[in-house]
Amino acid sequence: MQKENRPLTYDERKAAEAAFRGAPFDPQLSESARKVYLGISSAMANRRNEAFQGFDQSQPATMDKRASMKSQARPRAKSTFW
Repeated sequence: MQKENRPLTYDERKAAEAAFRGAPFDPQLSESARKVYLGISSAMANRRNEAFQGFDQSQPATMDKRASMKSQARPRAKSTFW
């Protein structure tokens, strides 16, 4: 169901900003602001869930080769000067 486009009211804008920041909803705002907040919050939650659907938590996390090389302790080369 498409509604015609219109600018957001002050309350709706404040609710949208709070939803994007992850801040709690201000109960003093209007009912239409509450709908804006809930819509944005639920869309963002769905997007986060979709990002992790392809992630298999049973598999161990792996590091790239450079990161694993930095974490391994390398023996020092023996020098004839020491």
